[in-house]
Amino acid sequence: MSHTFMLEPDIIAATANVLPDLNSDLVLAKNFLKQQSGATGDSLYDHMVDVVHKILSQKPPDVVDNFEQYSWQVKEEKFRPNFDLLNDIYLAPTQLAVVRRMDEMFRLVASKSQRIEDLGEEEQELDLEEDSLRPRIADIIEHNYYFRECGYGLSEQECYAVYVALNMLAIKEPVATIRFFGKIFGTKANYYVAETDFTIEELDRRIREFEMKDMPGEGEGAEEDRGQEMEEQKEMIGEGEAKEEKPKEPVPPKLPPIPESTWQPPPIIPVEKPGQGVNRKTYYVCNQPGEHWVCLPDVTPDQIRVARLSVRCMTGELDAEVITYPPFEGTERNYLRAQLARIQAATSVSPQGFYTFGSGEEEEDIDLEEGSGDMAFNLNPFYQGHTLKDLVDSNLTYWVHHGRHILKQGRTIWWNPNAGLDEAVEEEEDEGLPPIEPESGPSLFTSLSDDSRLEGQNAWSARVSSTLVPDRAAALLRSNIWPGAVAYSTTGKKSECMYVGWGLKFQPPNFSPLQLPRPQEEYAIGPEVMEMADPTFADEEAYRIAHLPPPPPVLQGEGEGEGLPEEEEEED
Repeated sequence: MSHTFMLEPDIIAATANVLPDLNSDLVLAKNFLKQQSGATGDSLYDHMVDVVHKILSQKPPDVVDNFEQYSWQVKEEKFRPNFDLLNDIYLAPTQLAVVRRMDEMFRLVASKSQRIEDLGEEEQELDLEEDSLRPRIADIIEHNYYFRECGYGLSEQECYAVYVALNMLAIKEPVATIRFFGKIFGTKANYYVAETDFTIEELDRRIREFEMKDMPGEGEGAEEDRGQEMEEQKEMIGEGEAKEEKPKEPVPPKLPPIPESTWQPPPIIPVEKPGQGVNRKTYYVCNQPGEHWVCLPDVTPDQIRVARLSVRCMTGELDAEVITYPPFEGTERNYLRAQLARIQAATSVSPQGFYTFGSGEEEEDIDLEEGSGDMAFNLNPFYQGHTLKDLVDSNLTYWVHHGRHILKQGRTIWWNPNAGLDEAVEEEEDEGLPPIEPESGPSLFTSLSDDSRLEGQNAWSARVSSTLVPDRAAALLRSNIWPGAVAYSTTGKKSECMYVGWGLKFQPPNFSPLQLPRPQEEYAIGPEVMEMADPTFADEEAYRIAHLPPPPPVLQGEGEGEGLPEEEEEED
């Protein structure tokens, strides 16, 4: 049985309008493929065109198996510009160099510790005997904990890195004691400063080198004297030959003597030898933990004198030029060493009784003028500490200086300029002139209550780290003269000082740099060298009238002859 389906007229009309058309379908499909991606802006149509073009140009085998790889290569080439010539060059990040230095430092210290652990029992006993000869490193991690409790100090990571760097310094350098002095800020890089003492052997070697430089007859002075003698001999020989060969010539007139300068430079103040005075301690610096520690040279009195008259920030480069007035002799490493000596002398403070003289001698018993000794002090084993109330007292009578005062000469031990000039001293005594008085400063362990005030404020400020838990609190002392210098002390036997700052002393608002000296007068002031003022019109007229020629003289005969006829007429 067959079924016949009848379509309604409206349905037939609707289907007639949607009949398939190849051209319209291609346009719709192409527009669909050309839809751009919102992330990259590319379309599937352009991508397929590039893929087909790449396949047809290269004609590789097994295109079907590697079609996905070709599609990925086309996408990758779109994100890599063709004009970039540094595609395959690897640029290491800046942090990589720091990581490598730190890794080298950690490996060096770890190998030293591992070697000690691997020693046998007998070797360990021998190694324990050598512990007294090993460098003693101050525990900066413990001290930094109290500084952070008081609101100062380094971060934990930085403190740990510095502590490992100090251990690396103990392995590489001949030092006996190491203490972290502080951190000096710079415009380009910072300085980490370590304060050390040399071993006895190294100190003796440096003292011998220092004495060899000062020995007369050796070095540049002797060579110059020998050179002058040779030149004089050559001149004598040349003059003798000239006298024999050349005939005598008339002697020229004797000229007036050349004027000689009467100015005499001040005597050069000698440098204090290593292990004494301002050079008692040796300082090592580096820009980052893990870098090589650089030993700073000894400081001279002239460098300290100029550093006191100038204000300059550090740059972080030891070989940088120091341009100041008065002129500074040396580079930034010398200027940094001078500033460290000043900071150490002014900010090395500790509670009263924390240190004691090592030799048991009193300071007055040591002859400091001859340089026979320098005050030595050690930790006091009988120190029992002070109460927190006494440590934060505004009078600061329980805090003392354990850094020697630097005199105006730039030395801690006064040097007599007339020590070797016996004749000059005798002449002064004969003429009745007073002898040179030696400079003196505050002695060691002088109380901070004697420090001078600056611009109406105290030299130091004291406070407590915490008022909530006074049993575990610490007393903090902050310097107002050297901003950045701090010291702490607990009620027990712990105390330390540290400096973190720009290495500059506090300057009052009315500070003015040293003025240049007036130029020296070359000639004596007189009418011969003075410029005269131009004459005025009245002066010129008076000068003209004064220098007029005299009038012509009147003859005596001519006057008498003219009057004779008149007299005769009158008589007649």
